[in-house]
Amino acid sequence: MKNSTLLVVLAASMLAAACSNEPKEPQTFVEGTITVSDSIDTSRDYSGIRVIIVDQDSANAPIDTLFQTRTDTSGFFTGQFTFPEKGYYRMTLNRNEADLSNIRVILADNDTLIVNAELPNVRETLTLDSREHRAMQTLERVDRNFQRVGAFVRGGAIPDSMILDEVKKWTDLYWQVYEAHENTLASLIAAEKSAELLSNWDQEEMLRRIDEALPEDYIVNVAINFGKPYIAQTKGFDAASSYLDSLAQITTNEEIREFIQRDKIQMYFDSSKVREAKALLDTYEQNYSEKSSSKKWTRRIRYDLNYLAPGVTAPEFSFVTMEGDTINNEVLKGDTYILEISPLANYEYQNDYDRTLIINEIYKNYGLKIFTIPLDQSELTVNAFFEERRKTWSVAQIGTFDVQQIIQKFNVVQVPTRLLVDKDGVLIRKYERGEFKDVIQGLNQAFRDVNSPS
Repeated sequence: MKNSTLLVVLAASMLAAACSNEPKEPQTFVEGTITVSDSIDTSRDYSGIRVIIVDQDSANAPIDTLFQTRTDTSGFFTGQFTFPEKGYYRMTLNRNEADLSNIRVILADNDTLIVNAELPNVRETLTLDSREHRAMQTLERVDRNFQRVGAFVRGGAIPDSMILDEVKKWTDLYWQVYEAHENTLASLIAAEKSAELLSNWDQEEMLRRIDEALPEDYIVNVAINFGKPYIAQTKGFDAASSYLDSLAQITTNEEIREFIQRDKIQMYFDSSKVREAKALLDTYEQNYSEKSSSKKWTRRIRYDLNYLAPGVTAPEFSFVTMEGDTINNEVLKGDTYILEISPLANYEYQNDYDRTLIINEIYKNYGLKIFTIPLDQSELTVNAFFEERRKTWSVAQIGTFDVQQIIQKFNVVQVPTRLLVDKDGVLIRKYERGEFKDVIQGLNQAFRDVNSPS
């Protein structure tokens, strides 16, 4: 009997220990007072105002209500709740079943968020106080001052000889925010800004600071964006691949690990290591076969590996330019060209346009041609785009190509999408959105037989 009792106690202890080892969801505390202006309500009864905090990954994603309560007669409310991870969330104030204001609040584990506001002028009366929000206010002050200095630099108010010293000062100021407010969202953003500035002039120090801020999940992404390219440039492809493996080992977040695997597959793909990329993709598919988003990404990248990889003949296409010229693969044989696919109304495409003009001015001397296939629905949009901009290369006339066929053949998932094709009609590389900065590397490869500019 005594042995049976002992076994039960041991079993219960082991179960409790096992449960205590499970990762706990972050928890936060929230309280505050929401009142109503006398111009709207003179009763001084502020009860019944609903305070709701929700989690929504994107505009079309389902809404997960994390917390909701109602104010008492004085307008006071309080509560505690769990949430997925540190970050921004939406707080809604609702009175008489009408949403009156949406507020972005930062939630962090074991933090206390204090909210005070008066309806209906929430924007003017709102105060948010917490460890996270105090840190973010510090970062925002540094940001504002940095932007002011940037305006002075662009305006020529700071001599060129002093610009580097000025940049060094701001990398240190951002790093001070990181050190003073460690473990806050603001500190991670500050570390990223410090690393980004350092990436332009002191990459060794950049890498040291990234290493110091790891293994925070947010900094893993910074390491991929800034640390990995530097290692690839200075130590080679294999070292960059090993660096990604080390990042995957230090994080406990499975979503981050999956993201690293995707980045590694993309890196092999972009470096023309197609066979290795396919092998990595097979492993990825086995590891993440249960997630619909992973399956979707696998289908997309496998199409690129099969039909749009470096060294593959470019898919067939045809269109008529706004000048009336017919353009297709056969016509362009013997020419190196960039094929742009994007709505001209796209914000990122418009931001890239000046850089594209510069690239065109430099590389047209070596025979580069650029063609744009606009995905806009109206000719008016295309014409309006060029009313304020120079049109220095050919643009496809809307209606002379099948939009869905173009999207499907070139696997256009993100815009702008650009394809660099050599004189033999072979793809050098496909570029999506932020990869535009890599186009010059591809152009130097395309014109390696001549003294192309770097």
